[in-house]
Amino acid sequence: MATARRAGCALALIAAALLGPVAAASAQAPAVASISPTSGPTTGGTVVSIAGGSFSTATAVRFGATNATSFTIVSSERITAVAPAGTGTVDITVTNPSGTSFASPVDQFTYVAAAPTVTSISPTAGPTTGGTTLTITGTGFTGATAVTFGAASAVSFTVNSATSITATSPAGTGTVDVTVTTAAGTSATSAADQFSYTSAPTVTAIAPATGPAAGGTSVAITGTNLTGATAVKFGATNAASFTVNSATSITATSPAGSGTVDIMVTTAVGTSATSAADRFTFAVATTQIALTSSQNPSSFGQSVTFTARVTAAGGTPTGTVIFSDGGSPIGTATLAAGTAAFSIATLKIGSHTITASYAGDGAFNAGTSPALAQSVGVPSDSVKLRALQIDLTKVVAQNSGQAISGAIDGAISEGFGEGVSFMTPSGSGIRFNFAADPADGVAQADAGNRSAYAPDRNSAAAGRSGSNPRIDNAFAAIDQQMPTKAPPKTYREPRDWLFWIDVRGSGIDRWSSPTAPGVGTTGSSIYGNQLNALMGLTYKVAPNVLIGAVAGYETFYYTAQDINGKLTGDGWTAGSYLGWMIAPTLRYDAAVTFSQIGYNGIAGAAQGNFNGDRWMFATGLTGSYRMSSLLIEPSARLYTLWEHENAYVDTLGTLQTARDFVTGRASAGVKLSYPLASTDAAVVTPYLGVYGDYYFSRDDAAALAVNNIPVNPTLVLEGWSARVTGGLNARVAGGVMLGLGAEYGGLGGTARIWTFSARARVPFN
Repeated sequence: MATARRAGCALALIAAALLGPVAAASAQAPAVASISPTSGPTTGGTVVSIAGGSFSTATAVRFGATNATSFTIVSSERITAVAPAGTGTVDITVTNPSGTSFASPVDQFTYVAAAPTVTSISPTAGPTTGGTTLTITGTGFTGATAVTFGAASAVSFTVNSATSITATSPAGTGTVDVTVTTAAGTSATSAADQFSYTSAPTVTAIAPATGPAAGGTSVAITGTNLTGATAVKFGATNAASFTVNSATSITATSPAGSGTVDIMVTTAVGTSATSAADRFTFAVATTQIALTSSQNPSSFGQSVTFTARVTAAGGTPTGTVIFSDGGSPIGTATLAAGTAAFSIATLKIGSHTITASYAGDGAFNAGTSPALAQSVGVPSDSVKLRALQIDLTKVVAQNSGQAISGAIDGAISEGFGEGVSFMTPSGSGIRFNFAADPADGVAQADAGNRSAYAPDRNSAAAGRSGSNPRIDNAFAAIDQQMPTKAPPKTYREPRDWLFWIDVRGSGIDRWSSPTAPGVGTTGSSIYGNQLNALMGLTYKVAPNVLIGAVAGYETFYYTAQDINGKLTGDGWTAGSYLGWMIAPTLRYDAAVTFSQIGYNGIAGAAQGNFNGDRWMFATGLTGSYRMSSLLIEPSARLYTLWEHENAYVDTLGTLQTARDFVTGRASAGVKLSYPLASTDAAVVTPYLGVYGDYYFSRDDAAALAVNNIPVNPTLVLEGWSARVTGGLNARVAGGVMLGLGAEYGGLGGTARIWTFSARARVPFN
């Protein structure tokens, strides 16, 4: 073969010499004169130096039909190429744009198999008796013919792949190299292939020999051949953890268990045999349970956390704790490090007997804690805030009901032409009636005095169509004795629409209610004031029927001094009303309104904001009768209000539940007015009204009863009482009317409501 290669090289050199002149004239295909080395492993990777000619424009280098992994053109006569993987003997050819080199013996490259290598074995130890199954990892295992453990052949082996063999160890002693043999050779020995023959571990002693059934005991295990231990078991259960200290010592933590078990150590060689020396006994421990509360006493709605601490000698119990109230379960919690916690915010007001029960397990006995008396109450300031809400929102509703129903009553009266004036103070406010604004020189006193249902039998002008207002009627007899003057211009354009404004102020004087049963203290002194501003539009659809719409705004400020409480807020109102003159001297009216109120309550440290939605229905009958100059107006009226207030959480964390209440007033009484002549230029008319009132209410708010807390009894504006109104109206020259009025209600009851007003009627063109 060497002789043939040398001959081939000579021929290639001769051909190159002969072809040299031609190459100078034109490009030639490459020629390969020699390669080095001429062989390499089947896995490829051999760097081959190729000598020849016309290599400067080479575009490819091939090993048989396979491209070189890579190649480098060193010169026109030399190329280095990296052999790809392959088998057998192949020609190395070089290609350039002019062609490919001819194959010849000088370009042949032979692939040879590499000797196997062993990179690791597992396990690395086994018993001297053999029989250990090993996994051998390495390279070049394909076609393996032998696996040896030192000088002894493996009992058996299986080639899994070119990189993996499974083999069974023969009997042996000491430490040996595991080698693999193929047709390419035998693997070289190294530390990675060493296998040690050892004896199975033994356990000669343990300490301590007992522990709680919950586990957690640290046990010192003494024995032999403990190095490389892979498992420590207490019976059939793995140790919670273990540490190999040396070939003769292991420290292990016992798992949970019961009864007496053997402690066994497993290494790659085997598992220790059982004996009396390795026996460990699990003992059932008695538990103790301590129960505590995060807040005792606590407040209603406040979250309380009950904590159960379960302890036992020799371990930490695990499992579930059941919390009960009076024997009825209220929740469960899982023990963590011997502690279980359960939170609840729904305990009712009162005393509760709380216990914690542990079910136990094989390691620890079941047990129940001593009873814990949990007291649940309401923060005193939250109680006061609720009392403030219960009492004062009804006061606000009552005063609004009086103001709204009174304003509507006045609007209906004016709509039928009964005593219309531009500005009219009353016992509870001032009304502005723009329909009474003088027009075309008509005196204010003559405005709106046309009504077919109130004829003026005493006026000197009774022959005219229509009638005069009640005050003008009262002055008719006096006018007959006065000098006759030229009558003023009395024409006023009839008006079916009436726009009005009514402003009313009311207040409650401070008072102290009777002693509240079971509390032993008086209620709070309450005082404050309220303003209701309303406006409306009335339309007379027929001489005896009118309808109208009303809208308004209210604001209030009340104080409950003894509980350091204040209630403020405001809101709006909208509604409609109807008036019907059933007969010339009898009128019926009805009204429906809706109000939305925003409240802000403060009692000590407790503060809360809540809203109220309120409906009001009012109705009544009013009569009008004359006895000479005395005008008598009997009436019977009723209004009732229903209000819903939303739930809220106050600043102390107490849940104040939603609330509904109904309140109202039924009234009956009479108003008298009588004009007195003062001078030629002035007339004074005093009026007086006396009414019997019945205030009623119903409230679904839960009763509040907390020791040593002054709670307002809900006696505000309930039951029978009397009300007195009175004042003076004076008409002076030019038609100007001035008046002073007052009202004092709640006579005979627990609440005193007062109002003051000044009124004036000013005519203008």
